[in-house]
Amino acid sequence: MADVVNRTTKEYRQSVNTPEFPTATWIHNPDLSAVTGFASKYWIITGDAITLMDVAARAVVDAVELEAARDATSNELDALESSFRALALVTLAESNKHANKINAILDAIDGAASLADVKTAIAAIADIPTRTTADVKTALRATLGNSV
Repeated sequence: MADVVNRTTKEYRQSVNTPEFPTATWIHNPDLSAVTGFASKYWIITGDAITLMDVAARAVVDAVELEAARDATSNELDALESSFRALALVTLAESNKHANKINAILDAIDGAASLADVKTAIAAIADIPTRTTADVKTALRATLGNSV
């Protein structure tokens, strides 16, 4: 029986049947004292020696991992149907309604000759109603299944 580490994946297994783990692929009974307490993603394997990346290299690994996680999350908006995607689209639509109202008010102010004209133009702009939980649920249901 031996403890082994895969040279490529850095997978660590304990008390394995040694003949099932060839030395070309696995390091037998590795010295892990230099990497104790650190995830295998920070290990450097050179021959049969396992050492720890320096702080800068570990920071690069973390940054790459974080970037990949962010990309996966943002790509979910395009690739998958989920409640998160639907909520994002509903929120965007609501935000655009408010932006359109503000723009209409600003246009009314720009085109008015007097304060009375501003009041008349703004009064003609439709109000945006407040939303309820039921409204959000209805909007989510309507958004799910649409490819936007």
